[in-house]
Amino acid sequence: MRKLILIIALVTGLNVLANAQQQPAKTPAQKAAHKTQNLQKKLMLTASQTKEVNALFLTEATRIDSLKAHKADKKTNKATRKIIQAQTDQKLNTILTADQKKAFADLKADKQAKHDQKKAANAADAAPKQ
Repeated sequence: MRKLILIIALVTGLNVLANAQQQPAKTPAQKAAHKTQNLQKKLMLTASQTKEVNALFLTEATRIDSLKAHKADKKTNKATRKIIQAQTDQKLNTILTADQKKAFADLKADKQAKHDQKKAANAADAAPKQ
């Protein structure tokens, strides 16, 4: 009886863990809304800026999703994604004020620094141990 209860608990636990890791993919509109909301909080965008930024991010998310759907070469996809993001940043800079541009540049620099730090930590962990 104990073994049966233990097996049922184990199977139930594994099922819960397996389902917990499956997250539905966000639509381009959801991705754009999330990015817009983050910039709204951090850069204090006006209502008109918010609309323009949301439209810009929606275009970017749609282009990147279509890129993912075509399953081309990883290097090509990465290069194309960088081009799309650079174009979005360039258009975003035309929408933002001077103070907002500075704050946005600081946000990007912080994000890049965190990414570099994480990459260095992963490289150190992956290095062969002696």
